[in-house]
Amino acid sequence: MKDKKFSNAAAGTLSTIMGAICWGFSGFCCDFMFSVHHMSPLWVTPVRMILTSLLLYIICFTTYGWRKTLEPLSNRYDLIRVIFFGAVGLSLAQYPYLMAISYSNAATATILEFLGVSYLVVFVCIRQKRLPKKFESWALICALIGTLLITTHGDFSSLIITKAALFWGILSGIGIAVYTLLPVRLLCRYNSMILVCNGMLFAGITMSLICQPWKYTVSWDEQTILPMAALIIIGSVCAFSFYMYGINKIGPVKASMLNTLEPLSAIVFCALFLHLRLHLLDYLGFLFILSTIFILKLDKEKQIKTENSAKKAEIQHE
Repeated sequence: MKDKKFSNAAAGTLSTIMGAICWGFSGFCCDFMFSVHHMSPLWVTPVRMILTSLLLYIICFTTYGWRKTLEPLSNRYDLIRVIFFGAVGLSLAQYPYLMAISYSNAATATILEFLGVSYLVVFVCIRQKRLPKKFESWALICALIGTLLITTHGDFSSLIITKAALFWGILSGIGIAVYTLLPVRLLCRYNSMILVCNGMLFAGITMSLICQPWKYTVSWDEQTILPMAALIIIGSVCAFSFYMYGINKIGPVKASMLNTLEPLSAIVFCALFLHLRLHLLDYLGFLFILSTIFILKLDKEKQIKTENSAKKAEIQHE
């Protein structure tokens, strides 16, 4: 029994790490297309979403059947939620991130996207009408310090990255927070892969109407097809599949910790293939922002221990 639990944990850990690497690779693919081939994120974003949704539909039809795959669309209220999740949640999680990459690089954009964890803390505090707790305050302070180091390198009179990169990077973090909160009710009823499959289609349709990719002239040669295929297959479908499998085996808390490897993999890919050079203060800023996840995990573990101790004391009292 212990061997089975160990093998499940090992498989879940490895799968989550692979998902994080694939997501980091997706940022590198976008950076490559923007900086080397000068492709527009206004074209890449909707095309990526539409093609990813079609591939996910094929996988879901094969795995779950077409009835179960389209089940979220059969209920009027759930259909509205799925459309909103795709048109707002997925669009906000994807489009600003790609724009941030186009104005900076995959490593910086990915780190700024991780600020979404801090925005979730702020949202919870506002919703519960309270001030941040000790661990939450430390997490927010670390996020602020990390952002300042990345954007100013310690010289607060000027920005190292462009204002556009900072704007889209912060917005991508907000997008991740919105993307995390929107499907909570839907995830109680539907498989996450099926939910993303349907949501991605509406996100693609929404972004197509906004970005109008048909206005851009793109040559469908190997320089376009290969990076786009890598972005969709490895950076989208494989990344999500690996990560969801990992969550199922080791839980969301441990999976979110391992997902901090995403920006590291983006840095490695960009350094190897795009000759990215970062300042020491960039790495220090990255460390501060990523530390927020570990700080919040400590807070969560402390809460669980406190609750368990209270339950034991209650049982002993009875």
